[in-house]
Amino acid sequence: MALVVGGGTGLGRELAWGLSDAGAAVGVVGPTGQEPAVAEALEADGRRAVGVHAAVDTRAAAAAAFAAAVNELGPLDVVVHALTDPAALTPAAILDTDASAWDARCEAALRGALACAQAAWTQLHARGGQIVFVTPTVGLSGVARLVPYASAVEGTRALAKSAARQWGADGITVNCVAPSVGLVGDAAGPPGAEAPALGRDADGRTDVAPVVALLAAAGAHFVTGTTITVDGGSVMAP
Repeated sequence: MALVVGGGTGLGRELAWGLSDAGAAVGVVGPTGQEPAVAEALEADGRRAVGVHAAVDTRAAAAAAFAAAVNELGPLDVVVHALTDPAALTPAAILDTDASAWDARCEAALRGALACAQAAWTQLHARGGQIVFVTPTVGLSGVARLVPYASAVEGTRALAKSAARQWGADGITVNCVAPSVGLVGDAAGPPGAEAPALGRDADGRTDVAPVVALLAAAGAHFVTGTTITVDGGSVMAP
């Protein structure tokens, strides 16, 4: 079973559909209120799914939401963290970013990522599994007017690498996929970024979700702590 945190809207919703395309039962979890509707649409199309409308900003809240999905669909195999607060994508100059804005647009995202990682470990440590964080390419490249968000993304990548080192002995792999920031919200890419080498922007369902499914497949069992850029060749960072 694949659980998509942030699966109620945007890229998360596309990932839920894409992982279902790959044959997974999908738990759609998040705070928007759209999660049950996404699950109902999946089920109407003959797929197994459950929607859990819940906050996931603390370890206890995330653990309860994950347990509810597991209760409906069975043991968890992969957790995908694809939740982005639209407010975090509010452009602002560095000099205009005060402590409260930093907390709301950076620290809150990091706390949420940590809470979901902790809840994922609770479900996965006895049997192994995969955790995949969606970390847009602004974390690799930086971006002039989304500094708190870009910092949160890069912090999440650091969390993923450290968790990969700590939880490898439990059979848990932790990786990141990096689409363009435009896929997670209405935000501009880094100034001066090249057009995609493949000639178009990525599609969440048909381009990004298969990479997540690849990281969750048995053939990727020896891949952990890495970031795979899935933006068609715009940001070619090492």
